[in-house]
Amino acid sequence: MQEKFHQLLKSRTLLFGIIIFLVGASFVGMSYRAGFKSIASHIINADAVWLLLIIASQSVAYWAYVLPYKHVFKISYKRAANYSFSGFHPFLAGGGTRFDVATHISLGSKARVYYLGLWEYAALAPAVMVASIYGYIHGGIPSNLILPWIIGVPTGTVLFTLAIIFRKNISKFPYAHKLVNFMLDMLKQQSAKELTILMAGMLLYWTGELFALWGALQLFDIKLGWFALLVAYATGYVISRRSLPLGGAGLILVTLALSLHWVGATLSVALLAALTYQVSNLLMPVIYRKATQAQSS
Repeated sequence: MQEKFHQLLKSRTLLFGIIIFLVGASFVGMSYRAGFKSIASHIINADAVWLLLIIASQSVAYWAYVLPYKHVFKISYKRAANYSFSGFHPFLAGGGTRFDVATHISLGSKARVYYLGLWEYAALAPAVMVASIYGYIHGGIPSNLILPWIIGVPTGTVLFTLAIIFRKNISKFPYAHKLVNFMLDMLKQQSAKELTILMAGMLLYWTGELFALWGALQLFDIKLGWFALLVAYATGYVISRRSLPLGGAGLILVTLALSLHWVGATLSVALLAALTYQVSNLLMPVIYRKATQAQSS
């Protein structure tokens, strides 16, 4: 079953066709709720100059993510970038990214993907917790969005720390035991320079992502505070693209649009911003791949 699924991922035409259908269907469904006239009005009045910021920000995020991959999977930067250009990159997932699938086969270590995911949330979660605390004190962000982060981030950190300290006690769960031991071994084996690069790469990745979403909101002339934007983005990202087939296509559009709406954006603008963000996110590897092919030909 898994082999057939991997073969399906290799069919780029089918993959992108399904993605386009899911995103399109989600957009139409949400547009019906938001109002087609409102959607059309915002599209007509959009300031296309902001598309330049979106493209630039997604480019920064794209390249920044290759750095952690390089150091986690112990491959060259060029090889990591080549995987990304081929469509196996952090923004398209198929139950793990296509890039992950390729490196799983060559390096034989699924645990590295989880280790990389740990760094993703190590960079994002503390920032979201701080933003949530700020929102809790000053108001403006619904409590149902911020309380899970205020409670969940410290709780998750404590649980993970305890799992490392008492890892011998979880030997009854072989997979979890192996996973925790692998992560600990990876941490021990990597130098201070490598750990710094991992964190810096992830921080730059998230920064690029946030600026891309902020630019998508500016495109349709909506203003949100940075703390609210960070909480909305992270909340929409909880159902991770990395853990869902086809990059969470469609579903991420809905969750991100709703989270933006909950922090103050009108639903129609939130939907358009989420669509712009996700389309630019999914098309970025295609653009780079075509550019690379043109240079090599």
